[in-house]
Amino acid sequence: MKKCILAVCLGLAGFWGVQAEDSSIAAPERINEQGDAKLPSGELLSDHVAEAEFTGMIHRKCRFLTSLCPDRCDHARDFAVFRIVKYLDYRKPGKYGDEKQEQLMVDVNPAHKPILQGADILKKVSALKPGDRVVLHWAHYYMHRDSSSFPERPVISVAPAVLSGGKTGE
Repeated sequence: MKKCILAVCLGLAGFWGVQAEDSSIAAPERINEQGDAKLPSGELLSDHVAEAEFTGMIHRKCRFLTSLCPDRCDHARDFAVFRIVKYLDYRKPGKYGDEKQEQLMVDVNPAHKPILQGADILKKVSALKPGDRVVLHWAHYYMHRDSSSFPERPVISVAPAVLSGGKTGE
């Protein structure tokens, strides 16, 4: 009986191992920019590239939902707001990814930045003025770390939009 249970367990472990290798969720963990911490693995749910107009910055106040509020909660955030003018590329490989958006809000506080958000993106966004046109590339991931799963929507690149006549949008 013990041999039978052992054989079944080994068979299931082998089956799940093959399934994990084929899954986009089982991407190997990456090292962050400093090289000291592992980033979680994730699954791409949607990928967006759009021409957008920077409309300005907004501040969202703390909503006083925890005992740490308002002093130590980090709920207050600053966002850069972009109005999507037109989509240049859009992919949604699964059924759970974000649909095409009309507006994108990017958290610009370095202390709150998403795990995948680069510091260079935050610098580029902070240098924008209202009315500037840019090409934004962002993605919607479903991340996995330890025993938790959560969405991330990092901006991958920000570039000046090329207007008709060869001029940039900045």
